[in-house]
Amino acid sequence: MSTEGELPEDHGRTVREAISRNVVLDMAGRVGYLVSRFFIPPFVLAHVSLEAYGLWATAFIVVSYIGVSTMGISNVNVTFVAEYTARRQYDRANRLLSTGLLVTVPICAAVFGLVWLLWPRLVDALKISADLRGDAKVVVLAVVGIFLASSSLSTFRDALAGAQKGVEIQISWIAGYVLECALIFTLVGMGRGIRGLAEAFLVRTAVEIVLSAWLAYRALPWLRLSPSLYSREAVGVLWSYGGVVQLTSLMAVALNSIERAIAVPLAGLQAAGLLDIGQKLPSMASSVPSAFANAFTPAASYLRGGLDGTPAERETIHKLFLKGARYMNLTTGYLCGFMAAIAQPMLDVWVGKRYDGAAYLMTVFSVTWQVHLMTAPGTSLLKGMGKPQGEFHYAIPNAIAALVFIPLSFLILGQWTAVGIGTGVAAATIVSAIYFLWYSTRALGVQGSVFVRRVVVPGFVPYAVGALFTIPAYALVSPEHRWTSAAIVIAMGTVYTVLMAVIVDRRIFDEGERLWFRAIASNAVAKLRRTPRVQVTSR
Repeated sequence: MSTEGELPEDHGRTVREAISRNVVLDMAGRVGYLVSRFFIPPFVLAHVSLEAYGLWATAFIVVSYIGVSTMGISNVNVTFVAEYTARRQYDRANRLLSTGLLVTVPICAAVFGLVWLLWPRLVDALKISADLRGDAKVVVLAVVGIFLASSSLSTFRDALAGAQKGVEIQISWIAGYVLECALIFTLVGMGRGIRGLAEAFLVRTAVEIVLSAWLAYRALPWLRLSPSLYSREAVGVLWSYGGVVQLTSLMAVALNSIERAIAVPLAGLQAAGLLDIGQKLPSMASSVPSAFANAFTPAASYLRGGLDGTPAERETIHKLFLKGARYMNLTTGYLCGFMAAIAQPMLDVWVGKRYDGAAYLMTVFSVTWQVHLMTAPGTSLLKGMGKPQGEFHYAIPNAIAALVFIPLSFLILGQWTAVGIGTGVAAATIVSAIYFLWYSTRALGVQGSVFVRRVVVPGFVPYAVGALFTIPAYALVSPEHRWTSAAIVIAMGTVYTVLMAVIVDRRIFDEGERLWFRAIASNAVAKLRRTPRVQVTSR
């Protein structure tokens, strides 16, 4: 160990390099995913009805709840593999992964059998129309089975994530979603409808599983999986830590999908489809900055493994939280601010047809997703520090607020609508996120005023910049001229990006940040031109 207050060189360098590498790679992969997903919904909606599209979205709501059955185990794997690798305790890592695999496979098989048996009741609960029931059974059961197979064999991906091997994870993920995208356009274009979507999802999942396993054994020489490595100690870890994560994950899944989950029984599949359209672009865009949060959990666990309880650990966690939240919120604001300002013009270009309430929902969800993502650094770091129960401070207030605001929307509008349900969920998310930010800043030793000044305020500057384009966009863009409108939106987005770059560089970044990011940009240009690199020092 180092002297008090100092971060040992090996752990500090490992965490710093891993976060920088993994965040950049993860964001690049997510940008590619965002591009591929951007074209899929309008293409699918041109070939299937809004109700059928709502069924496809609903299938993944079912999957998200079922996935909670093994989510706790996956989180345990990532968290404790990071800790064990920091301590070079590879035997414990192998016992944990092997035990998790032995537990997960029978659970997933049992869950699929239960869904199969309960299918007749599930059809009634989802209020699926008679003409869609044939496709519904094939699609929902297929998606559930594919997802459970992926969950039961996620051990390889978990091992890579815990060991902070971002390159290998991105290879399998990108290969999977690129192939899926190509198959969707092929199969749906051939008239396979939502069954084609399920078939593409099957191929993608199989590719990701096989690639993850192959890459895990190549990248992790210590990796050994065997039934003989079953460990009671590992079962205890899975039960104690995983149980808490399981409960928080269930609440998180419920709250993240509640608007579509309750829209189906209350307002029908079309309402679920409308809600999915309204939040699709904001949720996809917010997946890009989520790369920061994904890197924090294994990083915090690695630090705990090497620096457990030292001042150096607390200081490093403090910096990770404040800087990560700042850059994550700026990135989210850049993406969501523009979408909120020109929601209807973007939908005109994207979908090519207008659905009442979709633009309003897109604006509301743009703001909501940004506020929601501000909580991600806190929950990720607390989880990595072995305090997953901290997420209850977000989930429980969120659930209570939802029980107030969603029924309130019915009282105000006099009926259940997608717009009312979406607004209620948004209000509940924002209120509970504000409370959690107060809690997490205190728990991680950051002053609230510093967090507001350094993180919150800069993240909402893009909305003011985006507002400059609202009137021109609404005046010039229409669904009848999609190609011309697309060119206009792209041109506006380019100008918006330049304005944001200038404002962030001149007004938001301090001198150290400005020099650091300029050096990174210079290195990127130098690499393209094959000229000598500028020296970048980590701040």
